[in-house]
Amino acid sequence: MKRKSNIDLIWSPEFAYVIGIIASDGNLSPSGRHINITSKDREMVETVKSILRLMNKIGRKARGYSKDKKYFVLQFGDINFYEFLLSIGLTPKKSKTIGAVAVPDKFFRDFLRGCFDGDGSLGTFRHPESKHPQVRLRITSASPAFLIWLLKSAQRLFVIEGGYIYSPKNKSVQILSFGKADSIKILHLMYYKKSVPALSRKRKIATGLLVGE
Repeated sequence: MKRKSNIDLIWSPEFAYVIGIIASDGNLSPSGRHINITSKDREMVETVKSILRLMNKIGRKARGYSKDKKYFVLQFGDINFYEFLLSIGLTPKKSKTIGAVAVPDKFFRDFLRGCFDGDGSLGTFRHPESKHPQVRLRITSASPAFLIWLLKSAQRLFVIEGGYIYSPKNKSVQILSFGKADSIKILHLMYYKKSVPALSRKRKIATGLLVGE
């Protein structure tokens, strides 16, 4: 008998965005049914809850040695959804082992926006010689294989040639970084309409950068 899932396992822009967030900020419990999403941004956790139509309460938690519960956490159990996540490439303790994720090409930009909201950043600075404004879109991960897959997928689907991965000093993570032209193109593709789910503070920065292009 097939177990009933409370979550519709149907790909859509919203669903792909949630999968991107889970790939970056989510955790699959060894229990085989529970998924946790933790973020400093309550808005992002609320968005996941809304898209998946969950009734679970959002809690607070601390991390490391801090007693300050500044993180918001959403925990929910759904065996079918958990097994779906396993089937597309997500696993428990995935932070250092995640690789390619089986996301349909048409929804990759939504998935990438979820990854960007989870573990991405936008850096702006002026070129030391030309003084022209520069933009760097970056995504951080502890798994090189995941970043390599993201880079190759972006190059293939967005028709870009740049992008590189580097390791910051004294850090156990790696960073995927894109130059100005590629960053602007990716931002245009990720924020292709105003109604797409996205973290407000990052959307505001992205929109501000795109206005002048």
